[in-house]
Amino acid sequence: MKALKLLGFGLIGYLLGSVSFGRIVGRVVAPGTNMEDTTLAMPGGAELDYRGVSATSVAVKTSPAWGIVTGVLDTGKAYVPTLLTMRRWPDEPFHTAVAVGAIVGHNYPLYHGFNGGRGQTPFYGGMLAMDPIGVPVTNVAGVAIGVGVFREMLASYTLGMWLAIPWFMWRRRTPETLFAVAGNLLFSIRVVPEIKDYLALRRSGEMDAVGTWRDFFSSYPALDPHRDQVPEAPDTTG
Repeated sequence: MKALKLLGFGLIGYLLGSVSFGRIVGRVVAPGTNMEDTTLAMPGGAELDYRGVSATSVAVKTSPAWGIVTGVLDTGKAYVPTLLTMRRWPDEPFHTAVAVGAIVGHNYPLYHGFNGGRGQTPFYGGMLAMDPIGVPVTNVAGVAIGVGVFREMLASYTLGMWLAIPWFMWRRRTPETLFAVAGNLLFSIRVVPEIKDYLALRRSGEMDAVGTWRDFFSSYPALDPHRDQVPEAPDTTG
């Protein structure tokens, strides 16, 4: 019986997660602009193709401000239902099913041909509801290790998510630990194309290491206020 309830809550999360705020915001602020297939500027002037639709797409193709708005909305579509489920059933793991479902929906949206984002914003939305302190702690630690130890953009960008697993283990919260494992696996599957391109750029020497925090933030579309934003010409190919 509980397994069916978990599936039901997961389905609710999936349907909510399938709402593509990247597309909605894009249509409002840049009508006719194709939000798919975005080119990201990397350290050293290298370019990386991003094939999803998310806050990153909006930040690059419109402005960092609208990218942040999209990120907040994508975070909220996981945060709100996860929080409400936790409060209604505090002794059950249903909230983790909702959060995982929201990530799946964000990555493979039912309403948009199953082409969505990579799952980072709904992951943090779910985690924010489960453990508000854990979000800044794991994020700051992840960027610090990625920049200070590995000097890699990819590590700086993703380590915060992976650190959520030991964080929840340390907090002795098994359902939330399973959520973190599932969220990281879903994210990793979706970023395989970008990881392949990233590693190829690093091997060829076209992409520089991330030496400072400034290097990291200047390569992050939604956090670089000096990035020139020029909306693409409307896609009239149909």
